[in-house]
Amino acid sequence: MILGAALFHGSFAHAGDPDLERARALFEEAGELERLGNWGAAEEKLRQALKLRETPQLHYALGWALENEDKLLEAKAEYETTIRNGQNRSGGEEATRLATGRLAELDKKMPTIKVRVTGAAKATARVIVDGKEVKRDDDVATVSVNPGSHVIRVERTGTEESIEQMAYVGRSTVRTIDVDTGDAVARRDNTQDRHAPPALRMTEASTGSSGDSLLPWVFVAGGAALFVGGVVLFAASTGDAGTRDEMQANWCVLTKCNQNRATIPETPEAAAFRARSEDAASSGNTKQAVGLALGGLGLAAGVVGAYFFMTSKKTESSTPTARASFSPLPGGGYASASLSF
Repeated sequence: MILGAALFHGSFAHAGDPDLERARALFEEAGELERLGNWGAAEEKLRQALKLRETPQLHYALGWALENEDKLLEAKAEYETTIRNGQNRSGGEEATRLATGRLAELDKKMPTIKVRVTGAAKATARVIVDGKEVKRDDDVATVSVNPGSHVIRVERTGTEESIEQMAYVGRSTVRTIDVDTGDAVARRDNTQDRHAPPALRMTEASTGSSGDSLLPWVFVAGGAALFVGGVVLFAASTGDAGTRDEMQANWCVLTKCNQNRATIPETPEAAAFRARSEDAASSGNTKQAVGLALGGLGLAAGVVGAYFFMTSKKTESSTPTARASFSPLPGGGYASASLSF
């Protein structure tokens, strides 16, 4: 969606106010940036406009820019402000209607992180997500977050012990993480510590996301297709090898070759056989190299798919990557494939 200037005609109907004219110009600049997909720059323009002229329409436009940047929490705040400012205000009905619809859509795609605290020491544990403490209800801390990576930290009051983990969530994802706080921590006396505090343990219980569950199948299916394509290409290279040998034999007959060396001057017909032999050799080598690259990449993609099946953790630092390369060389090519975690 790109908002049209018509939405703002009601608010910017009266000319002559320099701030109003500047706000209108900033809104139009933001619209052009949106059309180019430059949502961050559009956000800046709209914030500048709001400092000059606060309207429901500008709040809605800012919310739309933030939503397209995956800043869903901030977008929700702007849509709610749109509705508050647009109620009982002339010209704000359309922005209010649009903001209400966007809030309903945000509820469907807003990611959620749930931290479930267990163990005898759970009463003293604090759950902190992105630096902010999250209150618990029935030992589960639930918080809505933006898509992306987030820092989850669990601390036990009265100790210096804590555990921290990065968790990635996509749109419409509910991610649940279990934290075992262990046994209750013994009180300290004046002489010694009776018990060392047990270690906190954090495990992921579940990840609910249609995109996350589909990803392993994409890797497995894509890897299978690449592997089959590589096998077909490699098999096709045998035909080129046959052509190469046949042309080489014809060349040898015409040049009376001895160990692939001509013993008489090469005729134009012999030169043609030699050229066709070299072309067939180059084509066969190239097909073999590309086939090996595709096969290797297919196997790597299959391993990645298996990895995703075995673990639901998805962090930027631990996601496996597969790479393949092919470089043409005189008379053939060089191919490689690799997988890293």
